[in-house]
Amino acid sequence: MDEIVFQAVVEGDTIRIPEQYRQFLTEIVKVTIEPLYEGKIQYAPRGGPGQLTQEDFSALRIDTAGFEFDRDEANERR
Repeated sequence: MDEIVFQAVVEGDTIRIPEQYRQFLTEIVKVTIEPLYEGKIQYAPRGGPGQLTQEDFSALRIDTAGFEFDRDEANERR
């Protein structure tokens, strides 16, 4: 069966399936949600206005214990 694509408004935790598509659905379906932005994109607020928190950098954890650093070599112009 081909995929069914439609736009819907999220109401709390509910997405209503248009009636014209309900007859094609089985008991188990795969759902993919893609936000549809109209106009300005709104982002979730942070801890405070303009403040960065530890969670903003959670993906940037790098273990540098095994790195050798030579300041002269790092600053050398090539």
